[in-house]
Amino acid sequence: MQLTKEQAETKKAVAARLLTIKENSYKNMMSMQSADLQEAEETNENEQNMFEDGKVDQSINRVEARASVVEALQHDINVLSNIEEIEPTEEIQLGDIIETDRGNFFVGAASDEFEVNGKKYRGISTKSPLYLALRGKHNGDSVEVNGMSFKLKNSF
Repeated sequence: MQLTKEQAETKKAVAARLLTIKENSYKNMMSMQSADLQEAEETNENEQNMFEDGKVDQSINRVEARASVVEALQHDINVLSNIEEIEPTEEIQLGDIIETDRGNFFVGAASDEFEVNGKKYRGISTKSPLYLALRGKHNGDSVEVNGMSFKLKNSF
């Protein structure tokens, strides 16, 4: 499948925007992790008492709770960093833009809605119910996901 110049540019811009969103989230998360670890370290250096021990535990618990989010962000960044290497095909796949009657989606990583060149997109992963329902479908096909109907207008 050969993309038009406009489609290729749109795809590249959407992927770049989503990658920036994920990288910013990762930096923010790592900053919070660092601050919590520093707080735990500083608190631990003060006089030891029950209150101080509790504060250290809270800081460590926050770091541990965020670990899975950090790991997921690292995965998303890796996927999005290599998405341009995927050759377009007729079938919906990773790196595709999916235009439906209910909105525009980008297959790469789950995200809230974001805007590129005046159009709104929502990121979805290859594990999302919408992606799984649309896989193998063609323009004009409809699918139902979680009680909502989606009509595929275009994908590239």
